[in-house]
Amino acid sequence: MAKLVLCIVMFAAVVVAHRRHPKFPKSEEYSIPLSGIKGEYRKVACGGDNARERDKIIEQSKCGEPKPVFVHLDPKVGHEQVSPGAVWVKRCVGICEYDNAGSCVATESVIRHIPIRVYNAKTNKESCAMYPVEEHVSCGCCALEPDKCAPPKVFNRRKCTCQCPNLEERRDCLKQRNLNMKWNRSKCACEQRRKVQT
Repeated sequence: MAKLVLCIVMFAAVVVAHRRHPKFPKSEEYSIPLSGIKGEYRKVACGGDNARERDKIIEQSKCGEPKPVFVHLDPKVGHEQVSPGAVWVKRCVGICEYDNAGSCVATESVIRHIPIRVYNAKTNKESCAMYPVEEHVSCGCCALEPDKCAPPKVFNRRKCTCQCPNLEERRDCLKQRNLNMKWNRSKCACEQRRKVQT
């Protein structure tokens, strides 16, 4: 009899423990579908509230002032650990046009030095250092992707173009025009002009 009473008490305790608290709805009542997965969105009427909210989100998502993003600070070598391991840094992010064409790139940037602690697992010692992180000051839209420049050209953020990195060499070449030299923009090299056959 005592065993039967004990079983009933335990069963009642389990039922009470699993009873939903009135402040917390069932999980399916507040579950949110994952964003970005095809077919997960729910169609609604295109009313004024929907349009205002959508326009507000587009405006907030536009490329403009640099926004804080979380950047990981990677150690120089595998046996080191840095603290903090990540920091908030201002970067250029956002959409450039309604159809998401173009990239939001930095037109001006600075190097920010983050004070860190470095732990060396080999020596079991800690030291302090300054970690250089690029921080964006101003942003602009560019239809050209920064990694699409064919070598030897490099991407110029301010002008949104691919250009030759050896500007000094170009200046020297242009000074030698009267010596039958010309600057080849595609090769980023100074070349001799072809002599005209007479």
